[in-house]
Amino acid sequence: MAAFRVCSSCDFWLTCLGYMMLGDQDPDGRRVLRIDGRHYLTWTEEQGFPPEIGYAGVGRWHYVLLDDPQGVVHTAHRVWLMGTIPAAFRARMPDSAAFAQAPPTEPRLIQGVRPGTCSPISAARRTR
Repeated sequence: MAAFRVCSSCDFWLTCLGYMMLGDQDPDGRRVLRIDGRHYLTWTEEQGFPPEIGYAGVGRWHYVLLDDPQGVVHTAHRVWLMGTIPAAFRARMPDSAAFAQAPPTEPRLIQGVRPGTCSPISAARRTR
């Protein structure tokens, strides 16, 4: 972070921007979804469960990629909600997908820490 002189939040969102530059998919089969200004990452069965912070839950998440002319509906069983894309990054990170039907649970962040906004340590310091 110091080499680029950015805060931890910007560093996090620059990493997310990097996923977009790599085609919104990594070699492990995870896919990045940007839906309604929120950033998600699918998780495969082989990878186990996503990190606890931001885990949106188990269920069948049906989505369509916006650049797919055939409109194929994809299904993910595990989804990691990485956070709401900040306004400063929104123009560079447009939506890439849409839910084909309502998600099995309302996407929400878990453990009270929103990824990309502050670290758990700094959040704990503010509450003392």
